[in-house]
Amino acid sequence: NAQSHTSQLATHAGVYIEPKIIYTMGEEVSHGTSTLDGDAGYGIGFDLGYSFNGYFALELDGTYSASDVTETDNLGVTEEGSATFYTYGVNSVFTYPVTEHFILLGKIGYGYEYEDLGNLDIKGTEGGVTWAAGIEYSFNPHVEVSLEYEGADIESTRGDNIQLGLIYKF
Repeated sequence: NAQSHTSQLATHAGVYIEPKIIYTMGEEVSHGTSTLDGDAGYGIGFDLGYSFNGYFALELDGTYSASDVTETDNLGVTEEGSATFYTYGVNSVFTYPVTEHFILLGKIGYGYEYEDLGNLDIKGTEGGVTWAAGIEYSFNPHVEVSLEYEGADIESTRGDNIQLGLIYKF
């Protein structure tokens, strides 16, 4: 009695939606003669995608997150502010079913980020390459949970992030 190592995802082709909760890790970046140090933060997001088969999908994504940021000028004077980040992008998604329930995940795409550092009077938009790696667990043909680590070449105090999502396949 041979057991198949294909996942429910391997049989799915069609639309899916994935709401997410996000933990941002923060990052230190240069800004003129100052240094901006982003703290860890939290947010929410979503992916809206289309699976062509069990190995490839395209998706649109969007997130909102917030954290605190400290600006230190070249004289050592610091000022704290609250930051908000809005991101959106498009990704190519590559999946590989490892067992009946577990799926490896990789993403590569392009994203834009709008940041507003509040009382620090710093606002801006930047685009760049995004990537992610993770794992999904398939409960049934329509529901999966995902855990992803996402990074980007966008210079931002938001930094890389960890995302926990619930995928619903139509």
